[in-house]
Amino acid sequence: MADKPRLPDTPFWVEPERVVEDRLRLSSEESHHLLHVFRAGPGTPFQATDGRGAFFECVLESVERRIAVGRILNRREGWGELDRSIQLLVGLPEWRAVEQVVEHAVPLGATAIDFVVCERSGREVLGPQRIARLDRIARAALKQSRRSRLPSLTSSPSLAGAVRELNPGARYYGDPEGHPFSNNSTERPQTPLQLAVGPSGGFTEEERRFLTEAGFSAISLGPSRLTTETACLALISLARNSL
Repeated sequence: MADKPRLPDTPFWVEPERVVEDRLRLSSEESHHLLHVFRAGPGTPFQATDGRGAFFECVLESVERRIAVGRILNRREGWGELDRSIQLLVGLPEWRAVEQVVEHAVPLGATAIDFVVCERSGREVLGPQRIARLDRIARAALKQSRRSRLPSLTSSPSLAGAVRELNPGARYYGDPEGHPFSNNSTERPQTPLQLAVGPSGGFTEEERRFLTEAGFSAISLGPSRLTTETACLALISLARNSL
């Protein structure tokens, strides 16, 4: 007996330019997933996001040359997003850790992730191919977590350069000698939270001094030594819970 169709349990990705009025057209890859993995037919409900803040409730209307065409029943803006943006500066670690940061920081609400070359990074900025690979990981994490806005992914050649690109915000960085996290910021609700985590071995004394002068408060993540990727998730979770 053939398997019964099942309703899609995660949203599909749709390019913004493929949304026209009350219709949208999935890519060939997303169409294949909807039509063959979930065995969807006309009338099957599904959800989609364009990564720019729009979240769509749809039904499959037709299939045109193996492309799924959905009729939009409802459109929500900012679905699954936090009230404040969370911008993350990460001292560039080894590649496996980079992927893990993106995979887990996106569901936790990161709106921007910059992998920064620090004094202890021991590697160069991420090139276009690796950024493209991270973008695919971020898209998958976005769909899994039912968010609607894709974070920006960059790689800066220096900590000073990365901080210069930031607008004003409530700033914190992970440090063993820091204080417990307390977001008592009097900033306006739309002011971003800006978090910094060092590479393996942490920030150097000079980098910590620079961050303090740039308005970052040192936050302790506990007595145990954490990897870069674990520290990122711990700090972003503290920030997320404070919201």
